[in-house]
Amino acid sequence: MLSWTFFVANLLSFVLGFMASFLVWWLLQHRWIPKIKFAEELNKYQIPSGPFIYRCAFINSGKRDIIDVEVIVRIGVNEFMGATGWAYHTIKTNASRIPVLSPEKRRVVRLFDMREKLEFIDAPSKSLRDKVLACKTLTEVLSLGKDATVQIHVFGYDSFSGTRRHFESKLYRKVDIRLGRYKDLDVVENDKIQSYASSLVQDRLSHE
Repeated sequence: MLSWTFFVANLLSFVLGFMASFLVWWLLQHRWIPKIKFAEELNKYQIPSGPFIYRCAFINSGKRDIIDVEVIVRIGVNEFMGATGWAYHTIKTNASRIPVLSPEKRRVVRLFDMREKLEFIDAPSKSLRDKVLACKTLTEVLSLGKDATVQIHVFGYDSFSGTRRHFESKLYRKVDIRLGRYKDLDVVENDKIQSYASSLVQDRLSHE
């Protein structure tokens, strides 16, 4: 009788220990992990006395640091100059490498800035490349084909497990670009931008 009780107690301890270990493993691998949340819109912002720049924002909404973060931009153009299908190319950003992105920390990354030359990671065909390099705004790039998209890809290592993870944003289109500044992950208009927009409207009305 004593040996049977001892066996049951050991079996129960084993089962409980296994379940506890599995629960901790599941939490570490599926819940307490780095996560990236992207802004729903891209930000269009004018440098004082300079050109517009286009930016995206994202935040580490997870529970652990992401280290050695790499950020790239993937642009797709559909039916460029009558071609069939999509043509994709990848460009570097001003934050191609970020040492550490801690939980709840946000990064705002420039996607398109006329003050800097575009750096292709995998260049498109010469005809498309020449057209892209001639564009002065991201809106122009996204107008090159029948349809066009831009997507942000973030790669980084889980600081706990060392696993390299990949996060991707939605496919942004022209309608997802908004004039303003980022507040958290939302694009909002400030007084300066509202004043600028009002001056454009007044100028347009004065010429009608």
